Amino acid sequence: MDYLALATAIATAVFWYRGATFENIPALFWVGPSIAISAITIFAFNRGWIAVLLGQAALFVGITAYRVLRDGNRGDS
Repeated sequence: MDYLALATAIATAVFWYRGATFENIPALFWVGPSIAISAITIFAFNRGWIAVLLGQAALFVGITAYRVLRDGNRGDS
């Protein structure tokens, strides 16, 4: 087992938890996908810590794109 990948997964989950509490949303909305991406990357694809970080970067881009599209449709110009 790659313990560095597991440590990276835990560190990114903590990062997403802190981000969710900062944004005042339920932490499970961000921590859940983070743990799922890390688990799939480590256990299903058998990849290391770099792949975990790339998956977390993709999650960050996805959440950012969702929030931009959601907030952009409000019409508050």
